[in-house]
Amino acid sequence: MLAIVIFMACFIGLACLRIPVPFSVGTAAMISMIAGGMNISSVPGAIFGALDSFPYLAIPAFIYSGDLMTLGGISRALMSWVRAILGRVKGAVGATVVIASALFGTISGSSVATVSAIGSMMLPEMLRAGYDRKYAAALIAASGFIGILIPPSIPGIIYAMTAAQPVGEVWLSTACAGIMVCLVYIIYNRIFFGNQEKMPEEPFTVKGYLQDVGSKSPRALVAILMPLIIFVGVYGGILTPTEAGAVAVFYGFLAGWVIYPLMFKDKSGEGLIALTKKSAVTSAGICLLIAFAGVATKMFTFAGAGQALSQFMLGVTDSPAVFLLIVNCVLILVGMFMETNTSILLLGPILIPTAQAFGIDPIHFGAIMLLNLEIGMITPPFACNLFVACRISGLTMDKLLKPILGFVACCIPVLLITTYVPASVMWLVHLIR
Repeated sequence: MLAIVIFMACFIGLACLRIPVPFSVGTAAMISMIAGGMNISSVPGAIFGALDSFPYLAIPAFIYSGDLMTLGGISRALMSWVRAILGRVKGAVGATVVIASALFGTISGSSVATVSAIGSMMLPEMLRAGYDRKYAAALIAASGFIGILIPPSIPGIIYAMTAAQPVGEVWLSTACAGIMVCLVYIIYNRIFFGNQEKMPEEPFTVKGYLQDVGSKSPRALVAILMPLIIFVGVYGGILTPTEAGAVAVFYGFLAGWVIYPLMFKDKSGEGLIALTKKSAVTSAGICLLIAFAGVATKMFTFAGAGQALSQFMLGVTDSPAVFLLIVNCVLILVGMFMETNTSILLLGPILIPTAQAFGIDPIHFGAIMLLNLEIGMITPPFACNLFVACRISGLTMDKLLKPILGFVACCIPVLLITTYVPASVMWLVHLIR
């Protein structure tokens, strides 16, 4: 276990020096291997082996397709459509934030981008509707991660590859957790803030409602069609996740050319070429992380980290329930300080075998792990979504602490249900098995 201690110390030290995470991981792993007397000549093979996986090709494809769809005004189309459907329901503006964030996050694949895109448009709407600025900013920040749990999900792909499980099954399990969070947020908003929302003064008519929904549906449905194509293709056995990524890129170009032509112009300073470069840099960063995490995984394997942790936990308790309680506490803490993909790649090789030793289905464990890490992204003090919400709202972090903790509290029952009622996230998986 000495190698593991050295790795964690080196990784934390390098990260504190602001060394990029992939290089911090790789350097810490090599130092640990040398300290543990391991042969570092295996490092190039570990790097190549980590990247030599066909499903990983889906990652740059989904990143590119998400960027293509995001540039052309999709966030405004989705927000307007959801707002039109909800109409005059009390709490409709807050519910619009939650649902639009879930839909946009599914397409963009980024919780930070979701908070920025939806928040910049919906914050003024919420203020006009009578919402408190602090609560509005907290709701926008808290809703940002929901779409990451719903397929197509890049963290889901990374977890599936780490656990050697089907990507489609992991996506289904996390989707159930994401939908539960979405529903809980809407209920919370309706109970505590729905009655404070100012309702439109003009009279309601069925004809006007239908015209409003009908006029805003075409552009929004074009956006929603992309994840639906992926969903049907993957779960219908027509496409692999990698092929679905390629189809998503093609669809992104088609939608951008026909429906969202702004992406092929450069009015915003970010035309197609700039967008392609951005997607390539994002993909390269994730690939570097996967490559160097492969070195860390090899070091963990040589050091027997997974087996040692399994033996330790079995010595502490023989109860899967207690083990999962400990894991939940650890993962939320990790999620507060570390990015989701990094956490999966570093902790997955250690925790997944331990979970299996307790008889926990790795697909079920994937839903637990991803939900925990995403909750960490909205939990102070180091919460990426909160930083973006603070910038949009013009508030300081301390102003958002009280309202954001309300949403963290909303997530806890969902986490407990996900953890201790496996059927809540596994029923869809069992339908396709």
